[in-house]
Amino acid sequence: METFLKLLGCMSSRLRQMTSVSGIALVFVILAGCANKTDTANAYDKPHDPGKAIVVSGIGPKKGGLGTKVVITGENFGNDPSKIKVYFNTKKATVMKVQDNAVYVLVPKQPGEYSTVKVEVDGRESVLDGVQFQYFIRSTVTTVAGIWNKSTNPPTDGPALESTFYRPAKVAVDDEGNVMVADDQSGARIRLVSTEDEKMTTVLNVTVPWSCSFNEQFSHFYVMERNSGQRPLLFYSLSKESNYMISDLFYDQVGEDGNRIFGSYTACALAADDTYVYMMSESGERFVRVHQQTKKVELIGQSIPTGTYSHMVYNKVDGKIYLSLEASGRIMRFDPHHTPAGKQTPWITWDDMEWIIGTGLVSATSKEGNGHDAQLGTLCGLGADHDGNVYICDQKFHCVWKVDPLLNCTIFAGPPAGTAVSGYRDGKPEEALFYRPYDITATYDGLIYVADTYNYVIRCISIQ
Repeated sequence: METFLKLLGCMSSRLRQMTSVSGIALVFVILAGCANKTDTANAYDKPHDPGKAIVVSGIGPKKGGLGTKVVITGENFGNDPSKIKVYFNTKKATVMKVQDNAVYVLVPKQPGEYSTVKVEVDGRESVLDGVQFQYFIRSTVTTVAGIWNKSTNPPTDGPALESTFYRPAKVAVDDEGNVMVADDQSGARIRLVSTEDEKMTTVLNVTVPWSCSFNEQFSHFYVMERNSGQRPLLFYSLSKESNYMISDLFYDQVGEDGNRIFGSYTACALAADDTYVYMMSESGERFVRVHQQTKKVELIGQSIPTGTYSHMVYNKVDGKIYLSLEASGRIMRFDPHHTPAGKQTPWITWDDMEWIIGTGLVSATSKEGNGHDAQLGTLCGLGADHDGNVYICDQKFHCVWKVDPLLNCTIFAGPPAGTAVSGYRDGKPEEALFYRPYDITATYDGLIYVADTYNYVIRCISIQ
């Protein structure tokens, strides 16, 4: 630490003198020049002075991508990393080292094409004037599991890119990069794809697995039994603690009227937050929530006219559930905790649902736009990231849509808006091709996994 501080003190002064040198090369040039000056005391190893202003005077390099190592120079930063915060626009950077005249940070993910840099110490802040950091986006679509255009019965385990699916329909991912896949119909099993080990393993044999989700703590994975013939069984719970090898069963219960609460309906949509698992029947006849700890089943909605097939995701940022409707190409959202007067539990009706995306009309072409101006196709599974963006698979137009918090709806991956183009191709998101993708999920660090169902593979979209 002492050596670093001495080098950084020299480095910060050299940064102001060598603005023509860019990138990491600049850091190495400065380090080389400072190497013979580390035998003296570092005058910049001192605490922040609350009586003086903070000054941000420079940054180097001035451009880069996620994780780029950057030195920010200035005055009165102090020497306590716990008291300092650095922002690129609104995104918080990782602080590696600090001394009174310089901070060493790692650039955060996607702060914007150009970022205003701000340093905050003990609640006081200063902005770098006249210079913005330029962020370079690196993006790619890759195949991480399965063999293109190969469906086998039974499916096979092993190395991820040598294993096979029968029909990978639904997908979820935990906070460690374990991707859980519901292998539908004759696949009849839950597969675990370890992105770290690049292996695929069967962890549970079921009858007809369908929608699935992790809870917000990533301690449990939930997957429903789709067919009504499996009732009163609703869904399975697999715990991370057991490496998803031990399952617990959640059953329907009898209501005050003496009938099963969910009843003998085909299930379709499932989502989970930190307390409940939400489950809706295929055409909205029943909507229940099930407590993750007590297993209590409550009816919170019924006779919701979703049309045939709908899909759900819980968005942690705004606390709402987003619902895609296959039949009409609409995206709805609602508050699952809404409890009207006179009710003891939340009660969701069609009137409680906000129509936010899509024209609601069937069209031969798709169109990007805001809110109701966007024209989408057959909408299937959804995923939500930790910035509040929602991603939707479109089987008709063979693409992935992105809806940001301002309800701007754009093509995130796949062919541009217009007529449908299907196929199979990895590469840049705008050049990638899919074939009837059915479900999608997002990780904490911004990776997106897609069940590219009729290409019989799992794809990863990385935009950093």
